[in-house]
Amino acid sequence: MDDVDLISTAAAAELLGVQVRTVYAYVSRGILTRGDLNGSRHDGSRFRRAEVLALAERHRRSVAGRFELTIDTRITSLIPEGVLLYRGTDATRLAADTAYERVAELLWESEEFDWAATSSTDAVACEVRRVCRPGATGADRVRMAVHLLHDRTPPTTILTSARFAQAGHAALLAGVAAVGTADGPSQGTLAERLGFGLLGRPVDTGETALLNAALVLLADHELATSTLAARTAAGTGAPPYLVVLAGLSALGGPRHGGASVVAESLLRQSMQRGARVAAYGEDGATAGFGHAVYRGIDPRAEALLGILEERCPQVVACADALRLEVHRRGGGYPNVDLALAALSVALDLPRGSGETIFSVARIAGFVAHGIEEQGHPLRFRPRAIYTGD
Repeated sequence: MDDVDLISTAAAAELLGVQVRTVYAYVSRGILTRGDLNGSRHDGSRFRRAEVLALAERHRRSVAGRFELTIDTRITSLIPEGVLLYRGTDATRLAADTAYERVAELLWESEEFDWAATSSTDAVACEVRRVCRPGATGADRVRMAVHLLHDRTPPTTILTSARFAQAGHAALLAGVAAVGTADGPSQGTLAERLGFGLLGRPVDTGETALLNAALVLLADHELATSTLAARTAAGTGAPPYLVVLAGLSALGGPRHGGASVVAESLLRQSMQRGARVAAYGEDGATAGFGHAVYRGIDPRAEALLGILEERCPQVVACADALRLEVHRRGGGYPNVDLALAALSVALDLPRGSGETIFSVARIAGFVAHGIEEQGHPLRFRPRAIYTGD
């Protein structure tokens, strides 16, 4: 190949609109290959111009109805082979031995908070219970709590990391309290309080461990759709509660935060009638299976199902049978939505609880991304290709 067909790492980064270290991340993930195979990242690699331009075009135009957007982040790393890291620490290990509150502080890079309920967050939770319609889901109540917190916060243009972290702290306290009744506990971990709100009774140590693990595993997941919505809002200078609310709004669809509700129906059907009769969705996918990033099993699913198996092996066995049937039919690997559905079934949680757990958990991630986006004002402006007459 002629040298004229090769470009430097810096030139590749400029064409792609990313930093140099991101180019090397593309190489390690198999997205981009070096044109000079004898080179190294220390002596300056070179890349095929055509391949770099093709990758840049993929970032600009839709592919099979989807488009890729790549940004630099220090928050979360997703490795397609099945690894999830929060600021360099394995999330599955954190799920086994770390309280969700500590994980939120890790993501925010903040000091430790006092997580006891406050009079102001309890007042917001009380107002949520008053204004929400009968039958409102826990996720609805969480969103309303964040809205009311914003409504009660004086306007400001000072958007510091500390202010975002304080907003995240209040959103979690008020959101968890709003899920339950007025007589819910004001002390204990957020997992304990959320469990009481969902079940209407104190939860035991095992139930608390399961709920905490789910919260930790769902706290962040890189640039998921809802996180992109939150970061986009943050880039406009939106205040913290609106950043969180933007993320929660995008999370609310059945293909994202509500996917576990669909997976729960599938799992219950499988338990009642057998895995072989579990039907595919209309789009050919099976709820609770497949992922846009992971090539194999979702590590969050593997971790949560592993913890759940000790308490409720029969539910996990049913999930495994469904997994084998989906695999036999050419479907994908289990994802966290199936594990969240299994958790809901095992603990006999009210329908829709998976979305509630997801909504509470992801507040931590939305706040972390809101903080990080403050250095990049108004940078999300994709272009459309007009196809009308």
